[in-house]
Amino acid sequence: MNRSLTYVDDIFAYFVAHEIIEHDDIEPRSVAECQNGADWPKWKDAIQVELDSLTKRQVFGLVVLTPLSVKPIGHKWVFVRKRNEKNEVLRYKVRLVAQGFSQRPEIDYEETYSLIMDVITFRYLVSLVVSEKIDM
Repeated sequence: MNRSLTYVDDIFAYFVAHEIIEHDDIEPRSVAECQNGADWPKWKDAIQVELDSLTKRQVFGLVVLTPLSVKPIGHKWVFVRKRNEKNEVLRYKVRLVAQGFSQRPEIDYEETYSLIMDVITFRYLVSLVVSEKIDM
């Protein structure tokens, strides 16, 4: 496809963009944005549900003093409105996520663990069982 031959109607594009901006509920990007919205009580409840879940799973531990040269891993709140097919808000969902991209191997962690097996590994194991005629 040659993009130089593509014609975009500027008026149509303007009205589409205006419609999206005017009627789209943009998800908040911070707790402060949530607090300024009319649905703050619902966001607050969702935050509490997430904190209760993390506490129940014993995610939090004692805070240990670290040297000044050690930079702790950051975190971020992620806010999502779950909707049905009619675009009505069903529930408010909040997640507290670690910004693990700032971690350095052998410095911030020594090993990783993944509970999930990917498809390639599964296929390899199945082919190994078949080729070696292993009884399962």
